Amino acid sequence: MINALGYFAVIWAFRASFRELRSATWWFATGFMILAGAIILRGLYWDVALPLMRLWVPGFAVQWSDATRGRMINVVFGLMKMASFFCALKCRQMLIPESERAQWPIWRAWMHPTKIRLLPWR
Repeated sequence: MINALGYFAVIWAFRASFRELRSATWWFATGFMILAGAIILRGLYWDVALPLMRLWVPGFAVQWSDATRGRMINVVFGLMKMASFFCALKCRQMLIPESERAQWPIWRAWMHPTKIRLLPWR
């Protein structure tokens, strides 16, 4: 619950970033919101909902686990994370100067600029 409240507070803090539609800030905030939402929902599902379901309605919990094949429900959370990765890459692409942006499609935008290295002494 503490993690969920913390992520929700950060999402709420970024609400002003949604004013600038389709800007780098908007893509960043959207991606973070989706990622935080996936983390919140996954935690609430596995740590709160499923244990309470097993405690209060054990028969239904067994049926639910069989229907979702146990951990297959994580596919939903994984898809949410993939959507947040897309938003993060789109944000990075929007941060590239407009004159260069056409040369850096979304799948390569994370490599821009090529002259800067992670380790400065190399």
